[in-house]
Amino acid sequence: MKTHIYHKGEVVFSQGDESHTMFEIQSGQIGIYANYKTPKEKQLAVFGKGETFGEMGLIENEPRSATAVALEDQTEVEEINAAEFSDYFEEKPVQVFLLVKQLSHRLRETNRNYEEACRTVSETVQAEKKGEERSGGLKSKLKFFADVYRGFINGEKAD
Repeated sequence: MKTHIYHKGEVVFSQGDESHTMFEIQSGQIGIYANYKTPKEKQLAVFGKGETFGEMGLIENEPRSATAVALEDQTEVEEINAAEFSDYFEEKPVQVFLLVKQLSHRLRETNRNYEEACRTVSETVQAEKKGEERSGGLKSKLKFFADVYRGFINGEKAD
């Protein structure tokens, strides 16, 4: 495992980067952002000492879904690649359990929001069939829920 030290504002990885590692924070804080440094920038999460981030890259080997940025000077992270993960698993079973719990929480939130989106769209369609218009109509609702869905794919929580 490699140790890296970042200064405040330094990017650990960027949305869209190739990924096959995760990180455990030894000190400092890391912010996770969607659309970093764009008008649509949104902070999705803040992680501190002992927490992990970037696990989706290790597990899926897909491009990064968000950008990770050091929020404090001297933020120290340990980088864990796929080959090292089995050792990490044996050495830190509590951390692995917390990682699985975090992923489960994200999936549960996504499911809740998906159900709510389906219910709202269905109610809007029914209202429009009856000649009623609800909160801007179906088109605006569909756009809103498409945006929410994209956010949850990236681990974002609803406002």
